[in-house]
Amino acid sequence: MDTFEVKLNDTPGNIEQLLKHLFHAGSKPYDLLKQAIEREFRPNGAPEVKRMSIDRIKFEPVSGKGSFRVVLDIDYTFGCEDVLKTKENETSEWTFSVDNESENIRFCSSPDIDSRSTADEF
Repeated sequence: MDTFEVKLNDTPGNIEQLLKHLFHAGSKPYDLLKQAIEREFRPNGAPEVKRMSIDRIKFEPVSGKGSFRVVLDIDYTFGCEDVLKTKENETSEWTFSVDNESENIRFCSSPDIDSRSTADEF
């Protein structure tokens, strides 16, 4: 499970606007999310995220907790075979918690991504 934190400085108040503001291409949060997702998808080959968008945003203001889904296009490179495969509309689930006191938002990948069984290898 991957986690990372982002400092909330001068960001929009609406959570949907906030996430879209944080995760625009070229931003540090976007790069952190991209790297975490590439680690998540590493068992399928050498991944490179080509496109990401965020949807299914849920947020509970009282608890400061929420979730969202990342929809992405990803290229897998298989060096030994010199093969490149593109998969579109792959998904990754994330949760987050907002700490208004420290002005940080903490992102966590789905805990299910680390739960592979030996059956996955056959």
